[in-house]
Amino acid sequence: MQQASLVAIGNIMSLVRAKRIEAGERLPSERDLAERFDMSRGVIREALATLEVMRFIERRPNSGIYLRDTEVEGSFEALVLQAHLGLPIKTSEIVQALELRRIMEVQATRLACERATAKDLRAIRAILEEADKRIAEGKTIEAEDQSFHLAIVAATKNDVFLRVVNAFYEVSRPRRKVNFQNVEKSALSSRDHYKVYEALEKGDADAAAEAMERHLLSAAAHWKELLAANPRQLKQLVQETTDEH
Repeated sequence: MQQASLVAIGNIMSLVRAKRIEAGERLPSERDLAERFDMSRGVIREALATLEVMRFIERRPNSGIYLRDTEVEGSFEALVLQAHLGLPIKTSEIVQALELRRIMEVQATRLACERATAKDLRAIRAILEEADKRIAEGKTIEAEDQSFHLAIVAATKNDVFLRVVNAFYEVSRPRRKVNFQNVEKSALSSRDHYKVYEALEKGDADAAAEAMERHLLSAAAHWKELLAANPRQLKQLVQETTDEH
């Protein structure tokens, strides 16, 4: 996708939020959007085509462009794109995504206990050791955290499962950059990871799943506290880390 189209998508999504356009309401025409954003109609057309595929909008012949009920019909990829563009995501969507991620990863951990190979376990161990080095150097382990969780899902040998869970990490990427700026939080997360790994290594599915659930419940509680304490400041920090990348 061209950069201009990505910018246009971000502009359209921001317009929907700023104008408080509701599901079923009509958006400005393709021509009006092109004039509003000072972009070519070709770029706007490509952006609208992408948003239509993601079930964010619906184009009706001889009628116009309409916002779909994104909370029911919208694709998860629309949230991924929203996060990639640095656009705000609703607090309720963050909380719900955390809940669904927990459910999926706990089950993935159980499956990994049954299906993980010695090679999988070595790869997970190597990620943990790399995280240890970075923590000792006072560096962030954001990448290692993601690699650890995805390596466990990969050990299920279910490629669709991996693609779905990876999408959750794409959505949470800006927030996680903020989270792992805290070295103490990184160390705590790493300790939790070792507990999961030790149970995986023993093939103890119940213990591994329980350790993963405790870990993800703790992470969710941490985010809920941050969102409740100062949501505006948190959103600003997330925006700053998104802009840097």
